Amino acid sequence: MPGLNVTSEIGALKRVVLHSPGPEVEAMTPKEAAEDLYNDIIPLSAVRAEHDQLKSFLSRVAKVHELKDLLAESLASPGSRFEFLTAMARLCPIEPIIDELTGLHPVDLADLVIEGLPAKPSSLAGILSPRSFVMRPLPNAYFMRDSAAVFRDWAVSCATAFDVRLIESIVTRFVFTRHPEFRAKGLLVDGPRARNRFVSIEGGDILVVGPRVLAIGISERTSPDAVELLAKNAGRAFEEPVTILAVVVPKERATIHLDMVFTMVDRDAALVYAPVVTGPNRAEVVRIDVDPHGRASYSETDGLLPALKALGWDLEPILCGDGHHLYQDREQWWSGANSFAFAPGKIVMYSCNVRTLDALSRAGFAVKRAVDFEDGREDPFAPGRLAVGFDGIELARGGGGARCMTLPVEREEL
Repeated sequence: MPGLNVTSEIGALKRVVLHSPGPEVEAMTPKEAAEDLYNDIIPLSAVRAEHDQLKSFLSRVAKVHELKDLLAESLASPGSRFEFLTAMARLCPIEPIIDELTGLHPVDLADLVIEGLPAKPSSLAGILSPRSFVMRPLPNAYFMRDSAAVFRDWAVSCATAFDVRLIESIVTRFVFTRHPEFRAKGLLVDGPRARNRFVSIEGGDILVVGPRVLAIGISERTSPDAVELLAKNAGRAFEEPVTILAVVVPKERATIHLDMVFTMVDRDAALVYAPVVTGPNRAEVVRIDVDPHGRASYSETDGLLPALKALGWDLEPILCGDGHHLYQDREQWWSGANSFAFAPGKIVMYSCNVRTLDALSRAGFAVKRAVDFEDGREDPFAPGRLAVGFDGIELARGGGGARCMTLPVEREEL
């Protein structure tokens, strides 16, 4: 039976979870976009076509699983459906209809969880507004990375910063605790339970550098207390020392997570947004060393790249927007520093970030389009570095890039 195993950001990808955008992304009005954490409303036909490019390419290099399928499979028995709905009832007013929902086919229930369940027209909420829901749609669900993370064979169930995302964590937590082929050894953080005004953490801030090393952003979405909680739990769970590099990311809309400014692209290279990672005002980084008993010690560093070098990862910075003062900001906004590695030196990212791709080209990456691989004549595993671009300008308006939309659950060891 396959198991979870993620010990790096760049090991050859074996299994990954995606969620193809569906009707939930069109269940918002322009006035609701900000509340749903979107930069703008987006047309389903466009984002689905763009996402299909990513899914089609990744299907050529790894096993791709759809979140909705995994949820339905996890809800196969009436008992599992009742357990899941009981957890949902802590966030949604569904307690009076739990028996009715338990009786649904697992696929139909999974659809409702993602696409939303409107309030009954005869209810007070339904009378007051035809747009009331007892389970809100999850338009952010295609950003799979935010609700969960995998480190080794353990999972992190994220404590999302905003209420609108917390149901996604309940969904992925259920998959990682109930699905026979995706069951984690345990939870390093049980986000829906741990979340409070001091504890929030999202997967976009969690980067797996090595088997005992994480880089975690302290950001708009991830709190210092949550970083400490994860660090100490990991030391105790693994019963060996663990090192966390806590990176203080600017709390701005463009830099909601660490992976919006830094992603590893090879054993010795990373794609970076210079002002935060390499510039004179680069982000503060605190090193946390945790022993097998969960005891932590703290030390200052000179920045993320020097701290990684001290741990054995000497990374060449490849600059988002080619480091140009204007284009680095524009392309970072379009998730230009947010790439996803499917093997060492082989990444996928948005093709609209042309100057970032120019910088990757000069660093030895062959730049190709995802559609170039559709007929099977191009080999994504041919020797040499590779950057695969896919259309994503509409997807980017949702607020994330290739790494945001992918949840790797199994990689080969480096």
